[in-house]
Amino acid sequence: MENEKLKERLSSIKSLPTLPVVASNVIQLTQNPDSTAPEIADAISQDQSLSSKVLMTANSAYYGFPGKINTINYAIVVLGLNNIKNIVLSTSIMERFSESDDDFLFDRKQFWQHSLLCGIISKKISEHMGIKNFEEMFMCGLLHDFGKVVLDTYFHEEFVQALEMAKTQEIPIKDAEYKIFGFNHSGVGALLLKRWSLPPSMVKSVEFHHKPDEKKSVKRTASIVHVADYLCRRIGIGSGGDDVTPTLNKKAWNLLELNAEIIKKMTIPIIQEFKSATGFLGNEKDSE
Repeated sequence: MENEKLKERLSSIKSLPTLPVVASNVIQLTQNPDSTAPEIADAISQDQSLSSKVLMTANSAYYGFPGKINTINYAIVVLGLNNIKNIVLSTSIMERFSESDDDFLFDRKQFWQHSLLCGIISKKISEHMGIKNFEEMFMCGLLHDFGKVVLDTYFHEEFVQALEMAKTQEIPIKDAEYKIFGFNHSGVGALLLKRWSLPPSMVKSVEFHHKPDEKKSVKRTASIVHVADYLCRRIGIGSGGDDVTPTLNKKAWNLLELNAEIIKKMTIPIIQEFKSATGFLGNEKDSE
């Protein structure tokens, strides 16, 4: 992330994306242990679109309370601050970066499907391992490839070159990006998340998800995202922008103590949860 070329290129963006004001306020409040549910509900209510999105998502089958949550305050009490933070952050980001030009090489809908599935698998692996902050691991998985959207939005022509190179040379998009830019989407996403003041563990997990054994402080969380990304490609839902399944880091796999039987048991619940998570994808019913 400290790549000078990366920082130089991103500094050239005059309007580097920021979180919407309301979403930023909500994230800060949820990270403050002294904040109350009414305070957070009041902050969310400042944005009607976000409020409706929170209620719609909270009432989706994904959270198991279909049609029962009718106020923001009730949603906070029932779902908890971590889930509310996830809903606010994910819906704000997805809404802001859901549209793109009609480019067959990088389909935003397919991209967010891949990202959502990675988030769900990251959460499932975390739950299996007994990790307490499994809600944060959902966000790590959801945002692991977010740098691709930034590259597509602000450096579109070069990003298309990288996509074409990945396709014609049959190499991972991260390698093609490095050849074109001198850095790849992992660093871009991490740098932006850092500027948004998201938790350092989330930032580093995104940055190192392709090389999970390089940063000791986030070795476990980065490994979870890495393995989740790999499993996403094997399942075949959505698209990360290339057709190459990433090489599985064996150290990451061994660290998580997974095996084929465990993954087999997880697969059906993962697919079911993905189908239920329509709130994160604009309540689309055709996300299969």
